[in-house]
Amino acid sequence: MSTIVGNIIISVRAVHPELEPEAIARSLALISGCVLLFFGIIRFGWIVEFIPLVAIGAFMTGSAISIASGQVPTLLGITGVNTRAETYLVIINTLKGLPRCKLDAAMGLTALFGLYFFRWICAFMGEKYPNKRKMWFFISTLRMAFIVILYILVSFLANRGISKASDAKFKILGTVPSGK
Repeated sequence: MSTIVGNIIISVRAVHPELEPEAIARSLALISGCVLLFFGIIRFGWIVEFIPLVAIGAFMTGSAISIASGQVPTLLGITGVNTRAETYLVIINTLKGLPRCKLDAAMGLTALFGLYFFRWICAFMGEKYPNKRKMWFFISTLRMAFIVILYILVSFLANRGISKASDAKFKILGTVPSGK
């Protein structure tokens, strides 16, 4: 849905550049809500049953592939890939950019591997020790927090003494501006 909203915002801004993206998104949400409310009031929900499950599954799979392909260049530290382009172009340009991978790739891929490995270990231990399955489940749900804390520590140790985010050994968030 965010991809569709993003495309609508780009289309509207091409015609009306004076409109803020947030205002376009809010207007779109209001219009969508009004349409759904109207469908609910006239009891038109049964129309959804005519959408084939295969089409919904294909749309969800396509969206997942599109989102994942847009994240891979950043995960690998590849610059110069337009992640807003068509999905096939993003994948092709990412593959062409593989020789330009940076240390960011090691950070991203090891974090991703760590998340899946952590989940596998917790599932294995839950099967091996069924009486402690709940404990392993809760540890598994905390794996993201563990990985984030670990990589914050790694980033701190690797980038000690660096004052500007642009001088970091790998891409970091840097200073976060305060809200309005």
